[in-house]
Amino acid sequence: MNRTPEEKATLLFETAKRSMLAAEVLLNRLTDDLSRLEKDINDGINIEDRAAPPLLAAVTFIDFAHRFGTVVDALPLISKKAPEIRQLTNALVTVVAARNHLQHMRTDLSSNEEIDYPLLGTLMWSNGDMSYTIFLSQPTKTNAYSMVYDARNGCWVAKHQYQVKNTIIDLDAVLEQMRNTYTWIVSRLKFSDSEFSLLKWGKTQAFAFRINVNNSESGPAPTESHEG
Repeated sequence: MNRTPEEKATLLFETAKRSMLAAEVLLNRLTDDLSRLEKDINDGINIEDRAAPPLLAAVTFIDFAHRFGTVVDALPLISKKAPEIRQLTNALVTVVAARNHLQHMRTDLSSNEEIDYPLLGTLMWSNGDMSYTIFLSQPTKTNAYSMVYDARNGCWVAKHQYQVKNTIIDLDAVLEQMRNTYTWIVSRLKFSDSEFSLLKWGKTQAFAFRINVNNSESGPAPTESHEG
């Protein structure tokens, strides 16, 4: 049975919404993780493998931001020539480059070119007059850089940046453009359920089952479903 255009549009919109929510969760988690590292970095204490969770959150953020862009591009009834869509496309240029590199890293690693950048990338962030950089070491020579300071405006150029190879991504700027695009899409589409456009994960389905190991004649275990 073929799905109707309305069903396709609904699922595409829901995927865009959840990609947006996932990016927000990841950036919030990343922000919390990094803030807890600052004191130890300032005091010269080895943060060890605590650098891994925020780096992985940044990598996953790239994946969901990329997915948001591809899904929005597939949405019907939305002009891809609209300024709002073009702004999103421009904001995701670095995301696409980073995602393609991470997805096809084998090509670089198998080449004869020097690999002098951190394989999982570099994470940079600023707080007041301080900036920080974290990355994981590796067996080969590695180059990593701090965030750029804008001397003209007297501030760091971003709050959170992720860099992999030669691509630098302003994570907060990307998420802000995703939010702006989402708001614009909601203003252009009409939904039979007014709450469908709200930025919510939706109802959660969960179940659990228990096996009675003392009853050899027992059949399939009963399940309980809970909606929250």
